[in-house]
Amino acid sequence: MQWGQIKVLFILSFLVLDIFLLNQFMEKQQASELGPIATANSESFEDELENNNITVSWDNVPSEVPAVPQTISSGSEFSEGVLSQIQELREGDEQTVDSVLKSELSEPVEVTEDNVVDQVNSVVPFSNQYEYWNWNKEEGVILFFQKKNDRTIFYNSGGFLMLQVEDGKITSYIATLLSFSNGDEQAPSSGSQDPQIIQPSKIIQKLMDEDHLASGDEVTSMSVGYYNSFYLVLGEENGPQVFAPTWKVTVNGEKILFVYAITGAVIDEKESAFIEKINSSFDLSVNNTPAPLVDNEKSNDGTEETNNGVSNE
Repeated sequence: MQWGQIKVLFILSFLVLDIFLLNQFMEKQQASELGPIATANSESFEDELENNNITVSWDNVPSEVPAVPQTISSGSEFSEGVLSQIQELREGDEQTVDSVLKSELSEPVEVTEDNVVDQVNSVVPFSNQYEYWNWNKEEGVILFFQKKNDRTIFYNSGGFLMLQVEDGKITSYIATLLSFSNGDEQAPSSGSQDPQIIQPSKIIQKLMDEDHLASGDEVTSMSVGYYNSFYLVLGEENGPQVFAPTWKVTVNGEKILFVYAITGAVIDEKESAFIEKINSSFDLSVNNTPAPLVDNEKSNDGTEETNNGVSNE
């Protein structure tokens, strides 16, 4: 057996061991964090909602807990299919460097609230890989997040599409895309079954107990997506990641809270902080010449460097 094959076997073995230990930790954390909640009955929960003057739009909350397994990305890079689509972009509109695509539109595209998805589809040929998230007019950007198994991957710098908007027109965009070596790839669990998703009522009760919900609030909807829970290579944010099922809880139709659907841990994530991170990580400041990533041929070519280049995380 060649040494390369032996190394691959060692890496896979340690990977399985890491994920096994992670699941053990998450199950123990779930038991400790949700122990008191698990004993609550529906009657006391309804009473607590009423006492706290909190309402729930149950029509927009899943009546059955979905089966959403953990999943693993193999890194952040464009597939051959997406790369072929990038090559078909209009000449002068795109530049791609390693795992990041940054495009300056030669002809800005008008966009409104009503046609934002259609206009983005006309500009980005692989936009079906993402789901529309929000148009942050204060920051002047439109955000899309990557999908996995038709579920949104929340706030991950390895899988997003961010478009710059000036005077009601899309002028440029930057995109990254998480790769999954197998469409059905899942993180193995420590038992014979995947860890159970926490029921919506217990998630709501936890949010009440930790004062994330205030008197007069309404839980207007809940859905399950993905959020990063573990980097398989410590310190390598562009490398393999484990994604855990995560509840997205919308309050009063605008405020969004994220809660890990297995452990019940509340995630502190703000849109403005994410946009700032992207601008900083990929050197997108206004009137600033972007720094090249790793493409030495392009970075050494002075004719392209002023229109191109993004710095990796």
